Amino acid sequence: MQGQASRVLDGKIARPIGLLFAGMDMNQDHVIDEAELDNGIRHDWAGFKASAHSGVSALGLAEWSVYALGDAGALPNSIAFDSNFDGQVSENEFRARLISEFAALDTNHDRRLTRAELLVDAPIRPRSGDMIQPRSMGGPGDPGGRGGGRPPR
Repeated sequence: MQGQASRVLDGKIARPIGLLFAGMDMNQDHVIDEAELDNGIRHDWAGFKASAHSGVSALGLAEWSVYALGDAGALPNSIAFDSNFDGQVSENEFRARLISEFAALDTNHDRRLTRAELLVDAPIRPRSGDMIQPRSMGGPGDPGGRGGGRPPR
């Protein structure tokens, strides 16, 4: 593959939020409906040690992200949940963000998520071992002539 631009891997992957929703499929029919979403939100919120007045801290949400999404840096992150930017995530903010994420994935707007809707296109990246060719800076033999080489004679 020398001299060839890098090949890419493509396909479908599940976002961390998709994995969370898949886990809410209580009847194992491979479809998540609004009742299962509501039950899942209530279950996850009940796991927080939240103050009724202030909600969950960014640290508490990061711990939930590790458990529920697989990583503290997974999206949506605490900033996405904290809609009023007060440093705390209330139950209403938590619920609203998850409902918004559910609606965004529901591409046919039937208020149900199928496994196909939980998948997104994989990012394009080079295969292991493929060389990424640097963009030429011009010079002899550069068809783009973008400069960077010797000036013409």
